[in-house]
Amino acid sequence: MPGLSTRSRLGAAALGLMLAAAGHAQDDMEDVLGGFDDLDTYSEVVQLDKNATRFDQKMWDPSGSLSLASSYNLKNHRSTTGTDYDGLSKLRLRLNLGLDGQFGEHWRSSLNLSAWRDFAYALRDADYTDEVIDEYEQVLDVQDAWVSTRLGPNWDSKLGRQVAVWGFADNLRVLDVLNPLDNLEPGLADIEDLRLPVGMLRLDRYAGPWQASAILVGEQRFSRNPPLGSDFYSVTDGQGNAVSYREIQPEDFEELNYAAALTGRFSGWDLSLTASRRWFDEPYLDARAFDSSDPNATQADFERDAVLRHSRVNQWGYGVQITQGGWLFKHEAALIDGLQLTSSQLTEDPLPLLNAVPIVNALFPDGAQLLPTDVREVRRYDMLLGVEYFGLAQTTLSLEMAARHIDDFDQDLAWSGYLKWRGETALRITRDFLNERLRLHLISVLFSRDGQMFEPSGGAIHRINGEYDFGQGLVLLGGVVIYQGGNQAPFTISQDNDRLFAEMRWSF
Repeated sequence: MPGLSTRSRLGAAALGLMLAAAGHAQDDMEDVLGGFDDLDTYSEVVQLDKNATRFDQKMWDPSGSLSLASSYNLKNHRSTTGTDYDGLSKLRLRLNLGLDGQFGEHWRSSLNLSAWRDFAYALRDADYTDEVIDEYEQVLDVQDAWVSTRLGPNWDSKLGRQVAVWGFADNLRVLDVLNPLDNLEPGLADIEDLRLPVGMLRLDRYAGPWQASAILVGEQRFSRNPPLGSDFYSVTDGQGNAVSYREIQPEDFEELNYAAALTGRFSGWDLSLTASRRWFDEPYLDARAFDSSDPNATQADFERDAVLRHSRVNQWGYGVQITQGGWLFKHEAALIDGLQLTSSQLTEDPLPLLNAVPIVNALFPDGAQLLPTDVREVRRYDMLLGVEYFGLAQTTLSLEMAARHIDDFDQDLAWSGYLKWRGETALRITRDFLNERLRLHLISVLFSRDGQMFEPSGGAIHRINGEYDFGQGLVLLGGVVIYQGGNQAPFTISQDNDRLFAEMRWSF
């Protein structure tokens, strides 16, 4: 791939070695999925669950894990606020505690708590912002916290903080939009480990191969993104200085998000239809309260008056996955209506005390001044194609490509840094060794523009990591993540954020 560093070429060499080690073909996809095809109806699933209940009559099942994770920056660099991020960047001790309950055949509950303390911030002599300390140094969080019951022979319900996964993609998101993500450390973990549970009520109805779901979301929770002062924070003014804007988020239960899905699982293929009315996760910058006619307006005035808001959108989508031998093909598509975007214009009379720039890092024309002046409502179309191959011994290959298109795109949106077409490509190779005690991963996620899917003009993340299971609940993880710079946030500033990471985790 053009433009990759020496470390990236070494990663490609490791990829070649993994592929060369692949042996004879395994059984086809139906065998890989094991006995799932034998459970064709909800009644069979219920009976299987009843049998498991009779086998283990424990009412309470405690669990937990204790881990120590560390990361080390490979390049000397500073954040846009001037914080030194040389060397040690994480030394985190984390405790997870869970308690699952089962009451008879129909009632279940789950409670999971997570707490961590990162000692790197006390050990390093660096000038961290309050926002960084608040987000990274110590956290106490309630993860899953729900109770579920069967309302009838073919009805399930679940109330509380939970994860609801939609769609079939594993690396990119088109339909999977109900849970926000923990993006505080981009690229260090997979999506399945990043979803944040949200308080909701879910009802499921089963009929043969069909499952109908209705969801009401009362908790308004948005993705956790790198704060002001992080070396991944990329919001700057016209002179490259970090700025932050006040964010207005809807209150819990202010306006309920609601969603519905219909999923059918058939022999060799699955179908999913989804619809939702929700708050869009990514905010837009609303600067309409700023008085752009005041020649004495300053950057401080702009930052006071401009606020981040969230769009109220409707989304309709569908997904299909098909198995054929050792192949699994995926397709997802969605229409997002009511999306609000920042609209910017070139000012005829530049304001000398103002260096304003929208949230998405606009590119300035020479000798001109851009100013966010309005908000536009648009439609966006998202589409994903993916394929997985399981035909190599102990090896899985997957490729997913997503394209996102803004309808009625114009120059005012382009001034704000938006793209008419935005592409994402994820390539993953997973290989097991030593009787599945050692698992290696190689993943590259490329961000592109204008339909150039395999040219990472927007930036890229490359990660090579492994995990070794010692047994008795002890696992060792480690790897390297490399950030390739580009013209999309946060890759406009994160090209020096390459780091080694390691973690030792004991589960009990």
